[in-house]
Amino acid sequence: MSSGAVNNKTQSNGRRPVTATEFVIRGRPVSRGLAIGNIVCLFGDNRQFYRTRIAPPDVEKEIERFSAAHRRACRRLERIATAANSKGDNFASIFDVHLSILEDSSLKESIENAIRQHLFNAEWAVKIVTDSYIGKYRTIPDEHFRDRYIDVEDIAEQLQAALGGGRNRVHLAPGSIIAARELRPSTLAELAANPPAAIITETGGWTSHTFILAREIPAITGLRKLMRRISSGTKAIVDAYAGDVTFNPTEKTIAGYRSSIEKVGKFSASFDKFPAGEITTLDGRKIAIRLNFDVPSSFHKAKKLGAQGIGLYRSEYLFNRFKGFPSESVQAKAYREIAKFAGEYRARIRTFDLSVGQTVEYSARRENNPALGLRAIRLSLAADKHFRTQLRALLQAAYETNIDIILPMVNGVDEILVARQILEEETDRLSKRGVEYGKPRLGAMIEVPSAVVCIEQILEEVDTVLLGTNDLVQYVLAVDRDNEGVAGWFRTLHPAVLLSLRRVFEAAAKASKPAIVCGEMAGSPFYVPILLGLGADELSMNLNSILRVRRVIEAIAFEEARELASVLLSKKTAAQVEEAADIFFQKHWAHLLSVGTSELFRA
Repeated sequence: MSSGAVNNKTQSNGRRPVTATEFVIRGRPVSRGLAIGNIVCLFGDNRQFYRTRIAPPDVEKEIERFSAAHRRACRRLERIATAANSKGDNFASIFDVHLSILEDSSLKESIENAIRQHLFNAEWAVKIVTDSYIGKYRTIPDEHFRDRYIDVEDIAEQLQAALGGGRNRVHLAPGSIIAARELRPSTLAELAANPPAAIITETGGWTSHTFILAREIPAITGLRKLMRRISSGTKAIVDAYAGDVTFNPTEKTIAGYRSSIEKVGKFSASFDKFPAGEITTLDGRKIAIRLNFDVPSSFHKAKKLGAQGIGLYRSEYLFNRFKGFPSESVQAKAYREIAKFAGEYRARIRTFDLSVGQTVEYSARRENNPALGLRAIRLSLAADKHFRTQLRALLQAAYETNIDIILPMVNGVDEILVARQILEEETDRLSKRGVEYGKPRLGAMIEVPSAVVCIEQILEEVDTVLLGTNDLVQYVLAVDRDNEGVAGWFRTLHPAVLLSLRRVFEAAAKASKPAIVCGEMAGSPFYVPILLGLGADELSMNLNSILRVRRVIEAIAFEEARELASVLLSKKTAAQVEEAADIFFQKHWAHLLSVGTSELFRA
């Protein structure tokens, strides 16, 4: 069946009889599992929100909530416009235009009327009103005025940001299945305390940031025209093994899937009896497993499974949570708690890895290719006020703890030297203020080809490196990992990727400095033997990957992994590498692929 096709036939396994109302859409599983529940639709692109109905007695309260958000958005734009004018920035006038549109009484009144007349929540009212404005602007013949729709899009984003998405006001019922055109990482991070039973989307790849964070939740993407076919409250079954979503299932269909869920639960429970102690291959090679940290509960579970410290904490979680750059004190408290969790094994905290479109200050600077634009360490150095705040917070959190500051997307030594200078300046500032601080180590993410080429020089300037394999594959192969049109060119086992990894591992070993793999390859039981053979001995992953990865490590010999890597490095194409890997696994590790343990190799 083609991707996204509606299935109106009875399935061959007899488990899904299709009635007049039951139908199935097939997509691509990106995080395995099964779930049964009710659909909750999410809308919006940058700031996502639910569409809810307001009870008549609550209308005026909702209008006041919108008015307060409108005032906050106006004040924020006033501050930005004033700051931009004082610096003489060329784009200062853009913020003046945005402010004039936002302060237009007709826009505000139209949104309030949508709330009052249609009982829409404020987020949805903002969407439908601004969408109508955008539609009108796009029909204007004059190109200059027609392009004003872009300004209205930015205004809508300002209002949605000020409203905060309204997610904290909506409690997800147990068994809720989130449906969206595309789910943003910030939305998922904010749902961490109340996670959904499953996620289904129209777009998003297996290596997209959202689905990296969602590895513990059954998830399917590539469901074409999903949002046109469903509504909140629809009953659904998510089969994230087959990639099918069944809507309006019959009782017989539900009963069949409940039986499957029970079997999966028994299989997972068998992993709980896991021996503690060091993790080694059959021939004694020690491998450190670390945790890609998200919430405290995940660390406690990971520690019981043998994880040692925190391999990566994405600090932008704090940015998403607090709707902007959090204060120095808020950051310092959060980082200190994370460091205490990690203890002697260290916490590696990556500085904000944000794109220009996620920040209010630079929202007017639209980029044709954000992946190659002002983002990560580049944005931090361009907006060094926030970077300095974060470094001060990290310095304070490092007092009597073990923290590594990790710089994202460095392309060479230049950014490291500038960041180190800023770190020294902020250390001096804290010292003069009499504030206690520690001495964190400095590290760098290796994610772009230039960093691989300059790895020896980078290792001279840092204490550790982390390999972000998802971005590394993307940039080495020049393939957008979230673009379905070129998905076939995203080949993790491309010879250029393997050679890049080997180069980094060898350079790190020669410099006697750790190289931690923290991308999705580290959490995939299939790729782990290849990484070990290439020279990796530290892997950082999400909680739900630890059990399967550990079982694979302890079931293979390091010498076998080295032999595998040697075979793969001799191949000239990605297809040849993939075929050779499959043959090697069948020949040497068939016991890991047998019935009953094949779950180990599910992505």
